Amino acid sequence: MYSVMIKNKKKKVLFTTKWLTYTALMTALVVATGYIPGIPVLTGKIYWCDFAIYTAAYLLDPLAAFIVGGIGTTFFDLFGINGTAYNAIPSLVIHGIQGLLASATFILLRKYFNKTDSNKREGVIAVISSILPALWVIFGYFVKRITWETLLPETAVLKMPANVLQEVIGITVAIVICYVCRFKKQLKGAHLLPDFKAEILDKSEQVEAASYEKTEPQSVNENIEN
Repeated sequence: MYSVMIKNKKKKVLFTTKWLTYTALMTALVVATGYIPGIPVLTGKIYWCDFAIYTAAYLLDPLAAFIVGGIGTTFFDLFGINGTAYNAIPSLVIHGIQGLLASATFILLRKYFNKTDSNKREGVIAVISSILPALWVIFGYFVKRITWETLLPETAVLKMPANVLQEVIGITVAIVICYVCRFKKQLKGAHLLPDFKAEILDKSEQVEAASYEKTEPQSVNENIEN
């Protein structure tokens, strides 16, 4: 029974068509942002992948956001035109955890502080939930530069303002798309967003209950025959 239940979960619960479609589209968007020329600043360049990662965190669940951030940036590093394949592993760790943290924190805060489903309040929650992931990215790139790129700590510190500005821009653009333009509200109103709780958590319980009901009469009959 247990193996059948796990099989049913994989087929019918976790990897729904809607979930796969949104995760794939957002991952592709992250890859596509890598081809947008970076904005030169004094201490480096500002890239655009973060707004797509934060948008995925606000729209989807932690697993999807991890895939969007980690796999999206990794794919670009491996197959992009910038010759940055050496960055693939750091990108997977840094941006994967960025997406997971942003989505998990957002879902947790929304559960307790936005019970009325207010678009304005949810936008504020989205900003707050992005602070820790942004700090993680800034710290992650600092560690990457002094370990992966063997730069001096002083040089790595000088490059941090570009990461700070990139995170601020990424969060701002994602907030404008999802909440100022009410894009998320429109998707929810049209029932186009995958619902992590309804499609995964609640259905898991339903599948488990259905599996139990199917096996229970069989076990009773076996006892009677014996």
